[in-house]
Amino acid sequence: MVRPGVGEPTDEARLRRYLLALVERRAAPVHVAVALNAAYFGFDTDAAGYAGGPLDIGDFPSVALGDEMEALPVGAMINVRTGGDLLPAEIVYKEGAHEALGVEGDIPGWLSGAPAGAQGPDLFDGAKATSLRERLVFDADAFGAGLAASAARLQRLRRRGTIDAHGSLVVNSLYDRSGNGLPESDLDDTSYYLRYLTTRGRAQLDSSLAPMPLPLMLPPGATPQDKEAGLRNLVNVVRRALVSLPDIRLWGEYAFTRTSLADRLVDGGPLGSDGLETLARSVARGAAPIARRGTVVRRRPVYIALGPALCSLPDAARLMRGTRYPSAVLHANAVLMDYIRREADEKTGLLPTGVRVTLDDRWQGGGVWRAEHSGGDAASEVLREVSERPAGQGWAECRERQAPAAPVVVPEPGAPYPVMLWPDEPDLGEPVLVHEGPGRLEWQQPLRARHLEGDYLPMPPAAATGQGSAEQAGRAPLDCSFLRPGPSPDVIFRLEHANRPSSVQRVRMDEEGRLVGLHWPSTCFPGILLDLAWQRGSRTVEARTTALLRPRTVDGESIDYRYDQRVYTRDAAWLWPPDGTPIDRARWLVMTAVRRFGLLDVIGRAMLARELLAPSVPLVMTDAPEHPTAERVGAAVAELLAAGALTRLHGSRDDVGPPNYPARLGERIIELLCYTPQVVEGRPRGHRETEGGTTPVRAKAVHHVPGFLRYIGHLGYEASPEQRRLFRQDFLKFGLVGSPELPPGYTYVRPHRRGS
Repeated sequence: MVRPGVGEPTDEARLRRYLLALVERRAAPVHVAVALNAAYFGFDTDAAGYAGGPLDIGDFPSVALGDEMEALPVGAMINVRTGGDLLPAEIVYKEGAHEALGVEGDIPGWLSGAPAGAQGPDLFDGAKATSLRERLVFDADAFGAGLAASAARLQRLRRRGTIDAHGSLVVNSLYDRSGNGLPESDLDDTSYYLRYLTTRGRAQLDSSLAPMPLPLMLPPGATPQDKEAGLRNLVNVVRRALVSLPDIRLWGEYAFTRTSLADRLVDGGPLGSDGLETLARSVARGAAPIARRGTVVRRRPVYIALGPALCSLPDAARLMRGTRYPSAVLHANAVLMDYIRREADEKTGLLPTGVRVTLDDRWQGGGVWRAEHSGGDAASEVLREVSERPAGQGWAECRERQAPAAPVVVPEPGAPYPVMLWPDEPDLGEPVLVHEGPGRLEWQQPLRARHLEGDYLPMPPAAATGQGSAEQAGRAPLDCSFLRPGPSPDVIFRLEHANRPSSVQRVRMDEEGRLVGLHWPSTCFPGILLDLAWQRGSRTVEARTTALLRPRTVDGESIDYRYDQRVYTRDAAWLWPPDGTPIDRARWLVMTAVRRFGLLDVIGRAMLARELLAPSVPLVMTDAPEHPTAERVGAAVAELLAAGALTRLHGSRDDVGPPNYPARLGERIIELLCYTPQVVEGRPRGHRETEGGTTPVRAKAVHHVPGFLRYIGHLGYEASPEQRRLFRQDFLKFGLVGSPELPPGYTYVRPHRRGS
């Protein structure tokens, strides 16, 4: 297991070798979440399972065909409810299984790229919990031969209707809104699995029976936010290792070997090269114009879902069962993408027939592809890259047909400072009270760029006026005689920063309730968080910054201190300077416009309506001698999208207001350009420098091994009474969760030391 942030060459090489063996050994393509499971819980690639691992199968959620239940992510451990013995399994793949999907892959356009809550082309409610019909593909062999389901048993389950004809579980999954207000259904599979591990799956994550539980990887006193960051860093380590493997190919977050794809292409069966190439050509032909009585009739865009389309091929249904289903679907997506890249024009993305085929929805039906004829005007088709990023045009176009276009409100770019297209978020960067007592006031506040440039700091109203909530509650008001606006004695501002002795400055408060005359250290940046306190009757305001447990790199810039992600996105946009070339300057203007004027969410994403980009770019630098042309801005957007610096989302907007994301019922659907901070966690503090580079301070050769469960049922053995007693004893001693009784077929290995 690799600890968060550790990237030693030997560790990375060992992890890559392990993941390659894992992908080669697993029956289905390996999702990043499943790869994390394997590394974290100790999947044995030789035994092909978690046999003897630290997982209590009795605690897994129970699932059956047709259940309506709280949504489960890829990577979740489950028990398939068979009516008899437990059938433990791991969810290795899932996709949308909407009732509107046709048996041959036909799908209504509005469903392609539709957000959760969409009931039709004219009915959408994104404000409530939603139920999505999903296909869950599980691996019943994931826990070793002793618990694996035989082919005969799976066949019986199919005949009894316990699982469907494809050996999957089709369920209605209930999604709620996440803690930050965003719909859980909008999270990608990996992010939703991380949320699952930190909520419903927390006991599994924190189990002391895991080979190296996450709490033991973190320093003492780590907060829940540190735990979440550590978990996300583990995922990033695994993902980077998978991406770096030359023998592995990824489709989305799923990894499979290039050898398995090559084997499929030389297969003469219905899902081999001929079948998949025929499917690719039929998708392209579906949108080609047809001649009727001398008149060319142009067809509407055609949408096809690959999962049902593959199952409809002659003799293919029998090859689309169990874990073979995701293998065929993901291979087909890769083959179709390769076909388009090989046959399409590299500039326009058009096939020789004038048809453009694009991925429109990655989730529904195993992947929805869109085919549309250009209408013969190929000259106008420029800068249409062939991308694996789904476009979601089906839903967007359907919504645009439901509502008339709203006028674009263009602000006047006459002010010396960039004018917001709408008021900035009112709470952005505002002081947040942490404690307000009769004798002390504590608050937290991020520094805005204007604070750093103007050498000042606004004070919260409770400090600037003395009329805080304590007085309103009937308690004695704070004595703020030294902090009131207007002529007053000097205020002492004491700042503790960068692990250096506190710096002391004498400042004053102006009529607007701001401390003015401050000199900020050069290492302070927009968004850095200050913890501030003021004691009753004192002239001193105390402030301090807090170093991150693991330094970060955000978009290439080093961040060493806790910071507000939204403020950093908004105010640090200028930190990405152009190199002087016209096209790079255009990219910088586009990126800065999105960050400066886009709608912010709680994780620091900025989303700007595509239709508002043109009036936004000139406002970034109002005093520039000239602004880039519309063509250059369009080229810059295409390059940023291709590079992944920007992504596309779909929101909504009324006639004059800012965009909304997710889309709101009754508003016009619009395309959003989305900036997402690229965050890379660094190594934990406490590493030391050597001549060869940075290395962790290593522990002694002797190391502690936590207690864990070992499966012995396949040998015909059961745990002895002594081991059962020891497990109950340690269960109470370490405060474990679950049952204090050993599950059938398992014994207990006590904590011990290993090494020389």
